[in-house]
Amino acid sequence: MPETTPEVASDTTSRFARSTGAATFSQIWRVGVTFLITLALRRLILPGDFGLYDWALSVFLVLGAVRDLGLVYHIVRVPSRPYGNLLFVQLTWGVLLAIGALFGAGLIARGMVAPHPDVVPVVAALSAFLLLEGLASVPRVYFDAELRVGRTVAPEIARNIVYSVVTLGLAFLGWGVWSLVIGLILSTAVYAAHLWLRALGSIPLRWERGQTWTLIRHSLPLGSIWFLAIFVQRVDTLILGRRFDSDVIGHYFFAYTVALLVTVTLVPAITRTLYPALIAYRSEPAKQAEAYRLATLLILAIEAPVAAFLLVNPETSILILGGKEWTLAPAYLRVLALAPLMDPFSRLGGELLKAFHKDFHWIASVALTLVSFVGFGFLLTGLWGPVGMAWANFLPLGALVMAWAIYRVAPGPFRQLLGDIALLYAVPVLPFAAAWWLGGDQLWFRFGLSLVALAAVFGIYVMRFGADFRRFLKR
Repeated sequence: MPETTPEVASDTTSRFARSTGAATFSQIWRVGVTFLITLALRRLILPGDFGLYDWALSVFLVLGAVRDLGLVYHIVRVPSRPYGNLLFVQLTWGVLLAIGALFGAGLIARGMVAPHPDVVPVVAALSAFLLLEGLASVPRVYFDAELRVGRTVAPEIARNIVYSVVTLGLAFLGWGVWSLVIGLILSTAVYAAHLWLRALGSIPLRWERGQTWTLIRHSLPLGSIWFLAIFVQRVDTLILGRRFDSDVIGHYFFAYTVALLVTVTLVPAITRTLYPALIAYRSEPAKQAEAYRLATLLILAIEAPVAAFLLVNPETSILILGGKEWTLAPAYLRVLALAPLMDPFSRLGGELLKAFHKDFHWIASVALTLVSFVGFGFLLTGLWGPVGMAWANFLPLGALVMAWAIYRVAPGPFRQLLGDIALLYAVPVLPFAAAWWLGGDQLWFRFGLSLVALAAVFGIYVMRFGADFRRFLKR
């Protein structure tokens, strides 16, 4: 393999930094604006309607993984990048799957044990989202692979503006769950159209005749990983849907969304650029391992103190974010707050294993976590009710497989990262314990003390790890 010249390495690092910044801005904008709009929507739409939407969206995100077949990720590691074949798959298999969801809406709706009266038409309508999101994936993966994520920022902004205007307007008019559904479909249509307008003229729609099936066959391991990963992220709502009504799902998933807000904001943004960067660094193992280590630390340095903050302030956090209607959510948030910290290596570990073509280890890790969530989820919800699903999130057994696989790939950087994580997790303990003890039952006083603790923890992190980031980017 030819060595990477200093000029090429520097350009890769520069594009990685710019693209990571753009991806993070795009993701923070998307999640942040959606979250702020949702604050208003949670005061206008009933928890039961939110529960139906959360359940239906979970179904279609899983179907989205089936639609993509892993090809959107495999294309990145194919030197010729045949985007024409990817588009062909979305226009054939993607269309067929969307049609199947449209006409099979009644069958899909049986996944809810106590179905909402609108469940069948909602499922049928979201088949359009499935199709549009697939079409948008082609130009998006092109910009990601070329580390030109900045080109996707304007489409993301347009998407969120449309979503915000439509959902809020319809919610004020009393459209309930349809406010969310129509807003999602229209905003995704705008996003797909804007991405294609930006990509036309530059995206090489290379068509490799007779190679589509070969590409799909090679991408299926990645497709399996993405399918399992999405399933793990959304399995809570699917299990709750088999045992409880949409009102319970709405309260639980609100707490789940708050607990994982940092994760769902930062991880997709960083993975969009980390994986192409790891591929570019494959002739520089030290820089490759350092990119993974620092990206993981960046995520955990925000996740850990936020988790501690939510653990200490579940009632106040839910009141601020959702209003007075969400009376059940604080009990779920009190349990779910620390759940994201149970599996630190899997945040970005899959991207590292992908770069080494160790897809099997990633599949085994995610599959084991899914099995544990499903098994413990059904067991504990039977014993303790809906909160049992929250406790099941503390048992991601696949984390052991992921940690071992990363250790085998890079034992030295793994040991260094393990020590860094121990420090990251230890720092928030005393400041937030003090906020809990001093605040007592005075919720707002405890909230204020927790903000001080949050600032103190972030300050310690910057002093300890800031130099590492500066050295990496400078080098």
